[in-house]
Amino acid sequence: MWTFHLPTKIVFGAGSAASLSSMPEISGRRAVVVTDPVIGKLSAIQALVKKLAPVAVFDDVRPNPTVVNVDSLSALLRKEKAEVVVAIGGGSSLDCAKAAAFLAKTEDASIRVYHSEGKPIDKQGLPLLTVPTTAGTGSEVTPISVLDDEEKNVKAPMASPWFYPVCAVVDSELTLSVPLSVTAATALDSLSHSIEGYWSKNHQPICDALAKEAAKTIFENLPKVYDNLGDPAARDQLSYAALIAGVAFQMPKNAIMHACSYPLSNRAHLAHGAACAFTMESSIRLNASYMNGRMEEFATACGFSSIDKMIAQITVLKKRGGLPCTLKDAGISPDLVETLIKESFHPVIKNNPKEVTVEDLQQIYKEIAG
Repeated sequence: MWTFHLPTKIVFGAGSAASLSSMPEISGRRAVVVTDPVIGKLSAIQALVKKLAPVAVFDDVRPNPTVVNVDSLSALLRKEKAEVVVAIGGGSSLDCAKAAAFLAKTEDASIRVYHSEGKPIDKQGLPLLTVPTTAGTGSEVTPISVLDDEEKNVKAPMASPWFYPVCAVVDSELTLSVPLSVTAATALDSLSHSIEGYWSKNHQPICDALAKEAAKTIFENLPKVYDNLGDPAARDQLSYAALIAGVAFQMPKNAIMHACSYPLSNRAHLAHGAACAFTMESSIRLNASYMNGRMEEFATACGFSSIDKMIAQITVLKKRGGLPCTLKDAGISPDLVETLIKESFHPVIKNNPKEVTVEDLQQIYKEIAG
């Protein structure tokens, strides 16, 4: 027995963002646009925002959105009596907007009471439309928001059915200017979603099929984008892969790689995608023998003759994209490893096919010591 649920309307295609202002989810409503300081300055985004004619623009989203970020945005949504929220940017903008759109419909002043203090998320927030400008997080179709609470030194995801965007507009033309390092990190983030959605204890047939399709598409098209960052067809395929990888993991949820990524981002300051990819090869080796041949099927579906061949290509993709492969590459002191291991036991690690032990993580960090 299994279930599948995705209430988000998807509009996909190069140039699709041009129709955003006429969509029924926005038309005639008081809209607030959410973006970040870098994306917000791009001429293509400014033209898109001008066409939307929002009542306000919040362009102060941080690369790793914080509780304070969410609280500030929520206060603006209340002040402007927003009726719809449009998030344009990478996963940070989308995640910040999800949490703030919810908080704005509550009586609470801070998202902290939900993020790190355990209050249940129990109502629908403001309707949210997502427009990703990177091909990676899949946040445009997930009910997940990853936030930092700097006061409590906690980086963790929030997940709730109430967080689903009402509509995702995926336009690969918005990704054409993304630089190599960000392209690599976001694509490997997508790959981690594919793999973890596939091997999660909660995996199911629809998500499995999408996970394999997403991973195959990434392996085929990321090298093409490395060769030509402006390749529109390959960029379109990476946007497609990120989208369906997001669908693939949004119900099964993440596992070991994301659990390890939280302290890697929080303590070692790795970008989210780089942090997810950091333990990827070792995590595949750890889990493969506990999956009754399913990991071999995954590698075959991606065009590889063995798991080892797939792992080798992952390392190639990381190196070509300038992502760290070892502690030395990442500038992580061996003295920090014990803390990284201790803080990797986030609840999502329980979704892993193999029950993860301290010894497992010690072995993984030994393998990537460099």
